[in-house]
Amino acid sequence: MAKFSTVLIGLVLSILSCLAAADLRADLRDFMALVPRRRIGHIAARYYIFDPKFRQAVEFLRSDDFAKTWRQMRMAPDFADLIDYVTESGSGYDVSSVVDKLPNRLRAFQLSRVVPVDMMLRRDLTTFLHEALQSLPRAQFYGLMVRKVREGGDFAKFYKALRDREFRELVNTARHAKDLQTPLNKLSKKHINVDEIIQIAFELISWGPQVR
Repeated sequence: MAKFSTVLIGLVLSILSCLAAADLRADLRDFMALVPRRRIGHIAARYYIFDPKFRQAVEFLRSDDFAKTWRQMRMAPDFADLIDYVTESGSGYDVSSVVDKLPNRLRAFQLSRVVPVDMMLRRDLTTFLHEALQSLPRAQFYGLMVRKVREGGDFAKFYKALRDREFRELVNTARHAKDLQTPLNKLSKKHINVDEIIQIAFELISWGPQVR
């Protein structure tokens, strides 16, 4: 599901900015300002028009069925441990609220139906992830991350926690937890590849500076 998760970068940052503590909220809004929303919106529209699996994933994430699947995931102890770790490292806001609010936000999220002709001619499903990631200004993201890490504060604490080995281990444990396999398999059947989403997340995190 690398396709749809990339499209949601701006949306997730927007929700996070509403939930975080004041300092971290301001930091996240700075990153949100760097996201080329119009271009990513065109990429999303192109795949929404041409890719039935993409459309099915979008509709599932907008559905009550997804909300039910998400509640099953939240009840898993290993997933709760992951949420607790990120919450404690992110100035105390509950990051699970991001996904709690996702179905309603997606219902209101309108994909543009106007797609530039040149983008339609270059349509290639296998290159979508690379194309979408390339649309993000990596150098600017890196520079902003470096500055905010040097300044310290809530974002620096949050970022260091995400770069810590413990976070990766918690993600891996939750990914393979026995009581999470049923909801994860449900996501897979709806063309939502959790492993690809995890890879994208760590790729974006790796754009920032090394920390100790």
